[in-house]
Amino acid sequence: MLELPPNKLVPTLPLRLNYIHWLEDIGSVAHWQEKEKVRGIDIGCGASCIYPLLAVVQSNQRWHMVAIEKAEDSLESAKANVTRNKLQDCIRVQPQQLAGNTILLDVLMKDFPDDRFDFCMCNPPFFDSNSNELKPNDRTGRRREPSNASSGSLDELCTEGGEVKFISQIIAESLELKDRVSVYTTMMGHKRSYQEILRLLKSKSIHNITVSRFCQGNTTRWAVGWTFDTNVLLSLVPNSLMATGGGVSSWPGNKKSPGNPVSYRIFTSNGVNSIQSAKQYVTSKLQAISIHVDTAGELNNAEDIVLKFTARENTWSHQRRKRRAALISSQGTHPIRMANGNGTEQQCSVERNGSDEKKPRLEDGADQHGSSGTREIDSTDDAYLTAALNLQRREDGYYVALQYIAGIAGKDAVNQILQYLKNTIKAEATTDDDGKMLDAGTKCPSVE
Repeated sequence: MLELPPNKLVPTLPLRLNYIHWLEDIGSVAHWQEKEKVRGIDIGCGASCIYPLLAVVQSNQRWHMVAIEKAEDSLESAKANVTRNKLQDCIRVQPQQLAGNTILLDVLMKDFPDDRFDFCMCNPPFFDSNSNELKPNDRTGRRREPSNASSGSLDELCTEGGEVKFISQIIAESLELKDRVSVYTTMMGHKRSYQEILRLLKSKSIHNITVSRFCQGNTTRWAVGWTFDTNVLLSLVPNSLMATGGGVSSWPGNKKSPGNPVSYRIFTSNGVNSIQSAKQYVTSKLQAISIHVDTAGELNNAEDIVLKFTARENTWSHQRRKRRAALISSQGTHPIRMANGNGTEQQCSVERNGSDEKKPRLEDGADQHGSSGTREIDSTDDAYLTAALNLQRREDGYYVALQYIAGIAGKDAVNQILQYLKNTIKAEATTDDDGKMLDAGTKCPSVE
């Protein structure tokens, strides 16, 4: 039961429920199901306090919410609605400072200095208080008037700079708060705002994100979530536009949607007897080059495994050169080619002579762009590369797909590691009964 003061925004439940269901999807990859209590923050709860109420009821009171609000009349109404529904033990309505210049920062630093939250949510005012725009632009002159009655006070509909400036400040504060909040989320009312926010996240090197679109009747809203927690892989959120490549391009300005990460078949269905064996093989190959591997999750009855891996330096470049040098070193000889008198070549071996030999160049050295391939990171807390590997069983075999999360190595390093796995499998490929080389990715060389 809700009671609202006059001229306050009347919430429509289906669209709000869509947001809550999306948060539940995020929770499925953030392991909230393993928690006894999930803690969230609603930024600007309004007079109805509808999002915290829905979140608590939908979760059977497992979610506990902090609802923050600036407007005094909305604050009192929100408290009354929480009390009316007897949910005071699950929802705390917290006032924001009217003169404050922050959205989350002051509340978390002053009122909850030692607390961590699983998520925050926000449905900011859509319009810019400095403009006359209180309804969508009619570029063609053919837009029909809204069929529903207008409701809401000016402070619920407008804010200085509109929703883009408001969300931009949340992003800026999230860069300070980092993992004090595990997943930051927000909803937007304009497609152009959604595109600007994605560009801003990219410019801040925030790549671990998920996006969605809520469609209810003639109304469309866009949502974005981001995290600094490398244990949460938002690209795996079900029905995410980032994961499916559907709808709007994930990075505006790109001619093509990035879609799914590029996948590669490493084994045929009869080349290995289980997905766990395939996981063991892939893990061993990554660990062989000093990459730390953890299991982030298992989906679809363990037929879909997600590994998170972390590298402290580039150990995967020039693997072929290193294997060749190791082979030569173990044999104590190195091959040379000599021209015969009849125009053909003959290969022979020459023994090494200690200090006179030419040592093979094992260092990665500077790559073609002038950067060092073995550059160590300065901080032990920040990885050179953090990425996710999705190992999936399909009808025709086992596939891997890699996704960049963070690190100064950049996205190119993910492609390099995928190439390393391809080359390793190809080098270890076995032969069939007729001595014919099998296809790379056909059979698992070392897993029974």
